[in-house]
Amino acid sequence: MARARRIRRADTNLLIAFAQFVIIVLLLSGVSADYQSNRYMQDWITQNAWPVGYLLNGYLASTLVGVAIGGGFLLLQRWRSTGNIERE
Repeated sequence: MARARRIRRADTNLLIAFAQFVIIVLLLSGVSADYQSNRYMQDWITQNAWPVGYLLNGYLASTLVGVAIGGGFLLLQRWRSTGNIERE
């Protein structure tokens, strides 16, 4: 019984952390899309915060979206397998 409670608590914490990660990735994707389409923003970042331009060029956002999708599938698989263990 205690083991099932610990697993449920860990799954809840994992789900909250994953949701936060997805929200951050969505915000980064939005800022990255705005950066790529806004020439004034590109010029300002080039002049004032040039390292940020490497983070907003689109590669990081697309990589993190892929990680989020893969993590979602792994989280779903873990959730299903945990449900099967509790039924036995």
